[in-house]
Amino acid sequence: MSNSEQIKLTLPINAAYVSAARLTASSVANRLKFDIEEIEDIKVAVSEACTYIIKKPCFSTKNDFKIEFNLSKDSIKILLSVECDEKVDVDDDEMSMQVIKALMDSSDINYDGGSFNMIIEKKHLKVSFE
Repeated sequence: MSNSEQIKLTLPINAAYVSAARLTASSVANRLKFDIEEIEDIKVAVSEACTYIIKKPCFSTKNDFKIEFNLSKDSIKILLSVECDEKVDVDDDEMSMQVIKALMDSSDINYDGGSFNMIIEKKHLKVSFE
């Protein structure tokens, strides 16, 4: 693998396509040699992030959203974004966000003048047996 790679998906805002996002997340995490438990955490977090977007009424009129997987040698950073006409009410206490925060190393949500963005990241654990 080169120093970094990027995989981009555009999916309809429809729960039927969450499995495509999960499968892609699993595949790219496996490519980075995450262990089975970490891969499962990433899949669940991506699923919850997709669900978070799908459940927001302000996105229901949109056709699709984008998922970008940014890979480096020791981490995966996932950006989910959807265009929107209004500022999104972000609720960090919502169940999906709590699950994402518990499973991933970092998470962030922002509204950037017409675009809602969620960034989640998982890094390999560095274990030393000294």
